[in-house]
Amino acid sequence: MKISVNWLQDFIPSFAPDIPSFVDQLTYSGLEVEGIETTTLPDDKVLVGHVLSVAQHPDADRLKMCMVDVGQDEPLQIVCGAPNVATGMKVPVATIGAKLTTASGESFTIKKSKLRGQRSFGMICAADELGLPGGHDGVMELDPEAVTGALFASCLQADTVLDIAVTPNRPDVLSHFGVAREVAGTEQVVRPSAPTLSFASSSTLIELADRDACPYYSGVVIRGIKVAESPLWLRDRLESIGLKPKNNIVDITNYILHAFGQPLHAFDLAALEGPGVRVRTDIDRELQVLNQEICRLRPGMAVICDHEKPLAVAGVMGGCDSAVTVSTTDILLESAWFEPASVRKTAKQLGLSTDASYRYERGVDPRGVIPAAEYAVMLILELAGGEVVESAVAGGLPGDPAPVMFRPSRARDILGCDIDDEDMVAMLSFIGFAPLERSDAGILFSVPSFRFDVEQEIDLVEEVARLKGYDTIEASGRMVASYPQARSFPEHFPDFLRALMAGLQFREVLTNPLMTKREAGLFSEKTVAPLNPISEGLEVLRPSLVPAILKVVGHNIRHGNRDLQLFEVANSFEESNGRNDTDNPLQDYLERETLALVVTGSRYPVNWSHKPEQVDFYDLKGAVEMLLDKLNLLDKSALNIYNDNTLSIEVRLDDGKESPVFQAGRIMIMPEEVLKEFDIDQPVFAAELDVDVLARCYKRDVVYQSPSKYPVVQRDLSFQVPERVTAHDLLGCIGSCDELIRNVTVFDLFERKMDDGTTEKSVAVAMYLGDNRATLKDEQINSIISKVVARVESELGAVIRQA
Repeated sequence: MKISVNWLQDFIPSFAPDIPSFVDQLTYSGLEVEGIETTTLPDDKVLVGHVLSVAQHPDADRLKMCMVDVGQDEPLQIVCGAPNVATGMKVPVATIGAKLTTASGESFTIKKSKLRGQRSFGMICAADELGLPGGHDGVMELDPEAVTGALFASCLQADTVLDIAVTPNRPDVLSHFGVAREVAGTEQVVRPSAPTLSFASSSTLIELADRDACPYYSGVVIRGIKVAESPLWLRDRLESIGLKPKNNIVDITNYILHAFGQPLHAFDLAALEGPGVRVRTDIDRELQVLNQEICRLRPGMAVICDHEKPLAVAGVMGGCDSAVTVSTTDILLESAWFEPASVRKTAKQLGLSTDASYRYERGVDPRGVIPAAEYAVMLILELAGGEVVESAVAGGLPGDPAPVMFRPSRARDILGCDIDDEDMVAMLSFIGFAPLERSDAGILFSVPSFRFDVEQEIDLVEEVARLKGYDTIEASGRMVASYPQARSFPEHFPDFLRALMAGLQFREVLTNPLMTKREAGLFSEKTVAPLNPISEGLEVLRPSLVPAILKVVGHNIRHGNRDLQLFEVANSFEESNGRNDTDNPLQDYLERETLALVVTGSRYPVNWSHKPEQVDFYDLKGAVEMLLDKLNLLDKSALNIYNDNTLSIEVRLDDGKESPVFQAGRIMIMPEEVLKEFDIDQPVFAAELDVDVLARCYKRDVVYQSPSKYPVVQRDLSFQVPERVTAHDLLGCIGSCDELIRNVTVFDLFERKMDDGTTEKSVAVAMYLGDNRATLKDEQINSIISKVVARVESELGAVIRQA
């Protein structure tokens, strides 16, 4: 959204900001400035000229010979091709030597020239040739009061335009008045006054057929207007934010939108059938809108209609047939409050986005509807003449927003900084939140109608933080982080399984939960059919993941990829054993989350150094056992023979009580008759495991231990051990001697044959000692070493090797 600093001064007369500081103020208060555009004044050799005469060029139909007074001794002859140049106009004239920069960044210097044989001593400029907003349709016409010969720059007012990013929860700042209210406060902002209008609440002018889509609508009929070009000040305001002026009526509606945030629309009264307008949501026909698109209106969309046809898409865009043109003499001015969700849905369905819909979608202040209409009427009567003959309103305004209780102490706790109670009250009052009453519970604040995003205390705390400035709130001096000492299983167990299977070199597949009834019947008779099957090939829900993966295997084999290790974690579906007596039909079905594994083909990648070996049942059995080991369930599980082709998997739940045993799944050799159904000509081995059972029995044995602040001590010991003692036995014995022994590793092994045929073996170990409570002292270290030597000698018969 673009905001003109000069325009802000209309609402804050004393506003003269330092732009860098002002940008920082807006950004730190939550209105991020994404871009800054500063007006560059034209060269001093661009003067105000008075066109004395205009004659046709003798050799060119599209060129004119102009005599222009620029305050010099003699008028200048200038050849001009603009269609709108006329005698008596005040225009900007670039004299010889003037350096111009266009809006596109192109620079050039004015020189004496000849155009079709006629000398030209300057250039009468269009706005874009001076780097100013505006088109190239004709020369720029200045105010008739401009002084001939004066610097053209004196007719301009340098401006800075800020491009501000507004978050969706702050529609109250989608206007110059809203930003001014943020900068100067609600009490200091000057809102232009306008004569009040008497709106009739009962009139044939307005009919609301759907008050949910349009709760509040006002209309004013003005007759006898004259549609013409807008005055310079109005064109400047619109051009400063990138809008192209059209005519005085349309420009006034655009001005009100960007000044106060309230969209308006003007209908040509002569285009209306019947006495007024209706807001309806039952229209099903086409409408050509102002951007010349043909929109298909559907029931449910809010539409402004007359008594015969649609006129505009409510809150989005007007129609071409009822648009204001130069021939318009009577208008109906609309100012309304449309329900945000209705406008958002309609704009999305039609693919339209306008300045009006952008504001309506986020919400406009319903109590700004009438003031905006009154101010627009005042401008129309002033700039286009005419007479107000009728004004009416339909619907009703919502109730006042509910007051919010605010606790200053709670705000200080949340923000982590010390702000005085009265300072917080002053901040909130600054932007329109008035304190209603004080009590031990806190301060009750009223919420202004334009801040319907504020509903609870935390919203007011956010306002305090924003007004204080996020940059002024000091960062916490100490960050506190807590870590769980242990947890029973990861936050999302299926994803944990997927990570483990990927680590075991299996590739994940994603299959369709629907399949043919023939394929599903190979694995279960309790298949579940959808009420409306998509096609003949998608008749029932899968009772198992295996048939769907077998289809993937068959597809890969047909395309030359015979070596596969695949898995999938997904749901399978079956009918339950019996009908239930409840009213819930879902109780008749079983839905289980399952992990399925399939292996087939070669055990190793093709390599010249390996003979091809085909996987067998024990490869898959080993993979399942590795998975159970990763889940710390291998020692609690048993693989039992179910039949010649299947092993069942049982897992014991170690809960310290009854330790029940659960059926966790099965490992299968797929029968040849099943493989033929899926066009597979090689052995395939599959397994299915119940994810819920694995998650219930899994216990994570990893416990977080924070790093020690004290140094770890390393001591190297060498033991002469009997031949029968392994290094593993030695490490286990040493590690269990004392809780301060963090780790023990072997770093050297020496063996030699003795004359008597025995083997002398020496093992050198590195022992790491550490205490989380304090730095270890020599006395403690020596005591631990003595304990280790004594225990190793008594239990293993090993002795410390002397140097």
